[in-house]
Amino acid sequence: MKRLFALTVSFGAVLVIPALLAGPEPFSGKEMKQVAPVPPACPDWSGFYIGGFGGYKFSTVDSNLDLNGLWTRFPEGRDAIESRAPRDVDNSGGEAGGLVGYNYQWRRWVFGLEGDAGYLWARDSRDSGIIAVDSGDGYDVHTSFKTRYLATFGPRVGYTFCRWMPYITGGLAVGDLDYRQHFSNIFSRSIVGFTFHDEGSEQQTNVGWMVGGGLEYALTDHWHIRGQYQYIDLGSVDFNTAGFGNISFDPAFTAHHEASLREHNASFAITYKF
Repeated sequence: MKRLFALTVSFGAVLVIPALLAGPEPFSGKEMKQVAPVPPACPDWSGFYIGGFGGYKFSTVDSNLDLNGLWTRFPEGRDAIESRAPRDVDNSGGEAGGLVGYNYQWRRWVFGLEGDAGYLWARDSRDSGIIAVDSGDGYDVHTSFKTRYLATFGPRVGYTFCRWMPYITGGLAVGDLDYRQHFSNIFSRSIVGFTFHDEGSEQQTNVGWMVGGGLEYALTDHWHIRGQYQYIDLGSVDFNTAGFGNISFDPAFTAHHEASLREHNASFAITYKF
């Protein structure tokens, strides 16, 4: 019995003592593994999209008045009126509208086609004040200009940085030009009771061109936001008039009126890609 007990103790010591001497088992690192987060996949930019936009427009409007006919017999008076007539009818205002387009992605390049249309609140008018001419008469010239809508259509070319895409664009621009100008004498010292008035207007839709660029960001696979700038040239509008008043030769005093429109357009848009 004593011998069995001794053998049992000896065997237990053989098992326990090496374990105590070896110390704790070293941590292998396999028990817990830190998993690195997987970055979100880059979106596919191909497909149709629609959206809405709002922006601010600054219009550069250059106006010109040329007096002809019998005005050439009074060069000093003609030159005074032409030089003092408002030439700068620049204006600014907001814009709101919608857009539709299609993109095709090839590797990191994106080729697209887009159409935009919006309503503008851009209009202004200027007055020359009293213009004294050599005859002693005083004239006043009033000029107004406004544009109410703008549509653009053209291709886009972009290069993606995963969710970011800078791009350039260019193409057609269509907008309305509403130009009005009138002038008249407000007092006369040359002829007692003399009155004179010349006025006219022209409204037309012009087809011009645009060029610009922007930066677009994909919030999700479907929702995108972007900022964009466009330079737009819509050409010019003009008309001819003949003055009238209380003297028989008034219609021979003719005038040519002309104005040109260029726009600087900054806008922000949100789009949904199907």
